[in-house]
Amino acid sequence: MWAAAALIAAGAAFSASVGASADPVPSPAASPAAKPHARAGGTFSWGGNARAFYFQRINGNTCLGAGCDPKGTPNSSALNFGGKLHGQYTFAGSPWTIGATYLGADPFGANPPGVLGVGYNPLVDNTLPGYAISTLAESYLQYEASGITFKTGKEIINTPWANDSDSRMVPVSFQGTLLSAKVSPQLTLGAMYMARFKSRVTSAFNSNTLLTSCNTANPTGKGPIAGEPGTFTVEGDPCNPQQTTPGFALFSATYDANGLTLNADQYQIYDLVSLTYADVKYSYARKSPTNPFVAAQYLAESDTGRALLGTVRVHGSGFEFGESWGRNVDVAASYNQVPFSTYVVNAADCSGDAASPSKIKTGTIFGGVPNASATWVPAGKVLCYGGGIASPYTDNYETDPLFTTSIGQGLGDIHKGGTGVRLAFTIQTNDRRLKTILSEARYDDSLPGTSSGASNSDVRTEANVDVQYFFSAVVPGRSYRGLSIRERWVNRNQTFSPFKFNYMRSQLEYDF
Repeated sequence: MWAAAALIAAGAAFSASVGASADPVPSPAASPAAKPHARAGGTFSWGGNARAFYFQRINGNTCLGAGCDPKGTPNSSALNFGGKLHGQYTFAGSPWTIGATYLGADPFGANPPGVLGVGYNPLVDNTLPGYAISTLAESYLQYEASGITFKTGKEIINTPWANDSDSRMVPVSFQGTLLSAKVSPQLTLGAMYMARFKSRVTSAFNSNTLLTSCNTANPTGKGPIAGEPGTFTVEGDPCNPQQTTPGFALFSATYDANGLTLNADQYQIYDLVSLTYADVKYSYARKSPTNPFVAAQYLAESDTGRALLGTVRVHGSGFEFGESWGRNVDVAASYNQVPFSTYVVNAADCSGDAASPSKIKTGTIFGGVPNASATWVPAGKVLCYGGGIASPYTDNYETDPLFTTSIGQGLGDIHKGGTGVRLAFTIQTNDRRLKTILSEARYDDSLPGTSSGASNSDVRTEANVDVQYFFSAVVPGRSYRGLSIRERWVNRNQTFSPFKFNYMRSQLEYDF
């Protein structure tokens, strides 16, 4: 908790200096339109937050020198301060609105620069990131009337496989145009095209994705470390060859009535994948004190266009059951499966990107893992397992919609077929000011045979503790205003290096 105490003092200082400057389970947040102020000819509203964040990753295998087998990865941490400021103006007597959101962050020299700068230092976890960011994340024109919404410009959006991913310092943003229409009280239809993407660790909008570009300031990997030659790659921070892509189109439908909610989404992520996703949730006993529900989801994915990620063939599904235990405890049990597929290809075309993300390329099997024990294949060929999910806008962000995704990993990040199970408890006090989420997950991505003499076994477990306290009153149905502190802890074990790691997130936030 020493990190939390430091954040309280630092966050207060930052809030004073700037003035008015999500994980899968979101917390109360400021609404941009929560502070309307009448102006001649229209209405102006504003809001935002100030945030201080400390991120620490502790690996189980930190051996980096000669003789390490296998070679480990260094412990890393990062500290940053920042926030967002949003404002919008609605013209009087008009359905038209203009709006903008500024996102900024600066560590004020708190992170060590390293040999080549903080963006290259493997001791700094730049998935936070540990360097400065400054960007106009939103600047849009919006029309809203008679159940129709039109919005164009730079926008923060929230769709299942392309969302704000606001689980660390600043959210993700996109540039494009969207249109939605409420065609009946129960049915809403939507369409959008987003041409550019701003990740959570960059300031610029680019024609790329998390799977076709570098995810940090450093384009070639982390390092060097003083006294150690070469570079080091940190898990969760992949760096791939830059590939320019023209964004994505999405067509969606939502039906909501009588305890039944059905969503269907069709993504066309150009030159990468075509992705079909659907989920349904049914609260079948809404008058019961336990308010139980069942939910299911389905995913189908295939490569398209230039297929810059290689061959992608995915069919996945998931199921979830949940209910309330009394007034303050909710429980959910989840299951996902993504069956693997088999190919017989040239050895060079079984990319093995699950271990080396930089090998993602056209002509290979996305997430390909070879089975070296399959001696029946023709000479020069290899039995290759594929079937992993390719998620261009949430990869390694742990913000995809799969039921079993945890704080630190999920099937959408592993690039292999497999199964996942997760049990989660959400506990809140009567006044909703203290919220605790406890969860345990297991992912089995083991495949038959061996690769380079080693077993294709891959079993991972993860335990999460997520505690958040709101210093001001929490009013149901209203956006939270005031100070909150959040501590997240991850304990992860796996069958490959670094075998085990923990990481901690300390977040102090003031919403206004």
